[in-house]
Amino acid sequence: MAAAQRSAVARSRVAAQPARNGTTKVAPRRSAPPKSKLAAVVSQSQVSRTGRRLVYSMVFLVGLVMVGMFLAVVAQTRIAENQLRLDQIEQEIVAERNRYDELRLERSSLREPARLVVEARALGMAPGLGTDFTSVDPATVAAVLVSTGGVDPELLSVERDPLENYGRVKSLIGDRG
Repeated sequence: MAAAQRSAVARSRVAAQPARNGTTKVAPRRSAPPKSKLAAVVSQSQVSRTGRRLVYSMVFLVGLVMVGMFLAVVAQTRIAENQLRLDQIEQEIVAERNRYDELRLERSSLREPARLVVEARALGMAPGLGTDFTSVDPATVAAVLVSTGGVDPELLSVERDPLENYGRVKSLIGDRG
């Protein structure tokens, strides 16, 4: 179709040039090609409108697919970044667990009785030779507590029986407790 238009433009240029004898030469007109049934049904404006719609639809679909692919790439990138961060955190957890185990081992070795004996001897300490228990009079304990402000003096009076109130309370409430 484009070749036919070019030849028509070329003919019109030839026809527009004046002849040597001063008259213009006019090309004979061609009759319009016979229209087919399809051409009669579909006009040129309908074809171009439908074609444009098809082109616009295809461009929209291609754009939509490209946006979808871009979003998929972005999502995969985020997943990969998050996985990398998780791997780093897991490595840190393993390192801290190992450090914790090392510290527990060091603590247990520092608290080992044999080591404590060696350290105590290095400081000039000696193991005890025996154990003696000394009994202290309750009145002396009470006097010390009173002098230091640890116990109320009324509670330390020896004149009163400590179980006296217990008997009265038990008689009131019976065997509930």
